[in-house]
Amino acid sequence: MQHRYVKDFAIALIFIVLFAMGIKLYTMYSKTKDVPAKSVHTEESVSDTLLNRIKTIENSIQDRKMFVFNTTRDPLRQGNIIKDQVDRMAEFEEMVRNMFRLTTTALDENGNKIAYIEYQDRIHGGRVGDVIEGRRITSIGESTITYYYGGQSYTTRVQPRPERPQQEEEIGLSNLDNY
Repeated sequence: MQHRYVKDFAIALIFIVLFAMGIKLYTMYSKTKDVPAKSVHTEESVSDTLLNRIKTIENSIQDRKMFVFNTTRDPLRQGNIIKDQVDRMAEFEEMVRNMFRLTTTALDENGNKIAYIEYQDRIHGGRVGDVIEGRRITSIGESTITYYYGGQSYTTRVQPRPERPQQEEEIGLSNLDNY
């Protein structure tokens, strides 16, 4: 007989739980039924075109994160934007190294004219008709030479080596003075 009471108690408990769940579902449905189809925040929301643009920008940012620069220089120091004394000195040295500069002309023991030319950190000696770094010497004067290069004829004079630019400390300038 006691089993019958336990069985009745279990069935009653199941009905009570199902009834409670039904009430809970009905209250949730009634709350969601009151929600309008359009939100009050629709004007603040993002349109599809703007959302697509944002995704495109995010993809571009991800691509740039994966991009590898093939430059030997610091990307922040490229161009004329940031140049310090070290950059200016390196540019000066490169300019002097690439100058095809006549240093002097002379006569050898036989009276033939020789031109001494500095190029790429080397001194080259040459006579009329010699080729120095792709330039054929056509004539040598007292302080000038004429040479043929790239289909054109050029004349250059004896030039002193350019002076190094002054350092900022020597001329009294600093970055703090540029307010």
